[in-house]
Amino acid sequence: MPTAAYSSPSPAAREQAPVVKPGQRLTGDLAKAFSAYVVSLYVEPEPMAIRAICEKTGRSYGNIHRILSDAKVTMRNRGYQRPSGLEEHRDDVE
Repeated sequence: MPTAAYSSPSPAAREQAPVVKPGQRLTGDLAKAFSAYVVSLYVEPEPMAIRAICEKTGRSYGNIHRILSDAKVTMRNRGYQRPSGLEEHRDDVE
């Protein structure tokens, strides 16, 4: 899912969040560190939803979405993804 502007995060980067106070303006090195952290949560190996990242970081949906867009991360489709193989059972239900 990542684009050429993004490189895969290390497991340590994914677990270590920069300290950001609620409402704190993100600038400079703090913005870069927080952006890398958010991107690492959104992409593989265990991707989180934007809303889950919002809850984890205390930042708004718009803020997280902007960070991901600025980082040139390919956004996933919205909504539930049906597991493969369920289509064949769909005719059984009316």
